Amino acid sequence: MLATPINRQYVRTDNWSVTASVSKSDSAEWHDASVLDIAAGGLLFLTDSSYEKGDLLRFDLSIDPMTPGISQIIPMKVAGIITDDRGVRDGKRAFSVKFTEISSKDRIRIDELVRMTNYMYKLDSNMDYLDR
Repeated sequence: MLATPINRQYVRTDNWSVTASVSKSDSAEWHDASVLDIAAGGLLFLTDSSYEKGDLLRFDLSIDPMTPGISQIIPMKVAGIITDDRGVRDGKRAFSVKFTEISSKDRIRIDELVRMTNYMYKLDSNMDYLDR
């Protein structure tokens, strides 16, 4: 039995290159953001802008899974709600977002690509699953 339960429905990755533009749902002003990690259920991003927990945001994402066989940048438009302010990292604000609007096709695509790239990353490392 696990000592700490896993509360995530989807697997996350931080092995991809993801850039984003973000805007409040009621604003036409867009700001640059860097995505630290992503899953089919949400993301963690850095920005110079300030947001509050509960803010609804729109994202214009450019995803490069950096995986052999996938040679294109994957564009994606999603919306989400800020679930947590993660403080300051590298001089920028970090925020967690749960997706509230994402097509089922895009959700499945992210989930399958994350699982595939995480598995491939583990195969390329010297780590054994049983290593602790």
